[in-house]
Amino acid sequence: MAEPKHEKELLHLSLEVWHPDCWGIVSTAEAGSGLIGHGAAVEGDSAYERCTIYGDSREHVTQAIEVAHEISFINHIEPIGGAASEGALPSAIGRATQDVFIEYVANEGIGSAFLTRGVLVDSSYRIEDGVETWNLLAHTTRSSLGRLLDEIREERNADISLTKISPASEPMQPPDPGETELLTPRQREAVNLARERGYYNWPREITARELASELDVSKTTFLEHLRKAEAKLMGNRE
Repeated sequence: MAEPKHEKELLHLSLEVWHPDCWGIVSTAEAGSGLIGHGAAVEGDSAYERCTIYGDSREHVTQAIEVAHEISFINHIEPIGGAASEGALPSAIGRATQDVFIEYVANEGIGSAFLTRGVLVDSSYRIEDGVETWNLLAHTTRSSLGRLLDEIREERNADISLTKISPASEPMQPPDPGETELLTPRQREAVNLARERGYYNWPREITARELASELDVSKTTFLEHLRKAEAKLMGNRE
């Protein structure tokens, strides 16, 4: 039996999503970069997106694109607006950025699973540290929403966490980002490891060289990521 219309709500949703073989997760994880998706469309078996790939350097961005090229279900990836540039976005996003157009097999992307069920992407989505963060708009009942998410979990073998749900009639509250959300993936990795291993304790429980070895980078590279992270956390965005 169809559910009464008055039970439906227009809902804002925030989700954290992981699913296997995601091109964005695979490419950004290997390159140490991040990704912002700006829009998507589905036609038949193909999905299309415009994305911004970002990182600490042009090399991180270029590597992410090269990895995406090698993924079997990516039909086409093409840079928009020339080569990767530095300083195009605020330092909280990343020093180097590149807009790209992507065409891929629709059933390999999680976005199409929402779009084909009438759920709208509300603003950009983001990929960092192996997790996709989605903001969505759905006109449904809360019980139907739970079933919809379960369907996608089973269909795509996905881990989906509903982190926020609110009526769309309520004013959208600006996010209250944690301090580490200001950092690029490599900077966050460096500062979190330093905290976990006691680098900031007195006396220090580990050296910068040992931390660099754990991340398989040089001591100079590790300290560069760490110092930039510390500068951002102290309010210096330069």
